[in-house]
Amino acid sequence: MTLKPTSLPQLHLLLHWVLRITVAACFIGHGTWGVITKEGWLPFFRSQGIPDEVAWKLMPIIGAFDILMAILLLIKPRRILIVWMLLWALWTAILRPIAGTPGTWEFWERAGNWLPPLMLLILGGAFAMKMKDWFSGFSEPALDDDKVGVLHFLGRITIGLLLIGHGGFGAFVEKQMLINHFASIGLPADVAFINAVGWFEIILGAVVMLVPALSLMWFVLVWKVLTEFLYMTEGGLLNVFEFIERWGDYGIPLAMILIINYQRSQKKVLGTAG
Repeated sequence: MTLKPTSLPQLHLLLHWVLRITVAACFIGHGTWGVITKEGWLPFFRSQGIPDEVAWKLMPIIGAFDILMAILLLIKPRRILIVWMLLWALWTAILRPIAGTPGTWEFWERAGNWLPPLMLLILGGAFAMKMKDWFSGFSEPALDDDKVGVLHFLGRITIGLLLIGHGGFGAFVEKQMLINHFASIGLPADVAFINAVGWFEIILGAVVMLVPALSLMWFVLVWKVLTEFLYMTEGGLLNVFEFIERWGDYGIPLAMILIINYQRSQKKVLGTAG
């Protein structure tokens, strides 16, 4: 297989696996932190009136369930399973502003968690199915150019939101974690540094939404892989699960690269035919 699909069946196969792995990886990363348990989750439980002693016991259960959902998705997708993953990823993102974490920046930064399941549902033709089809295994309907256009739109919105959300951490929240990340690789990181990086990401996110060029998608893919890898350089190997949880930050730029390459190939075919 190649990163330059020239037909709808090629694009369909590649997009299916990119999105399927992206959604599963997010839940594996998130779920593993639940199994390990994470003090940073306590405010989310408190926002729902759940005391800390109960929250510590619930975390491994929630985490194990997340991992189970990911495994089931990889074994055999079912639309009801993907709907659950969409709703759960959306709810865990909404919990952040509810719990008082940095405003809505946390919510938008996690667009790479809750929009990929929606894209996978659309690829699977979920909104044209009968009730019984939500619970059974399924074969996706053939991809068409209209659906490619919808996925292209959602992909660039996803990338734009996650970049703007992450940029807000530096530009407005001035998050100490970001200073620690960049300092871990020897950069002279301070508040002014992460302010600049934050504004860069906000502008980059806006440009991606307005002008989703192929070169920009490659840049975003490399940028997100490198910046999220800083979880490990700063916090150690265990933070590989933070990197995995954010797989949407890499999977969706990759999906956009596939889509744009396909659209380019179609323009060439039409140009030749003309």
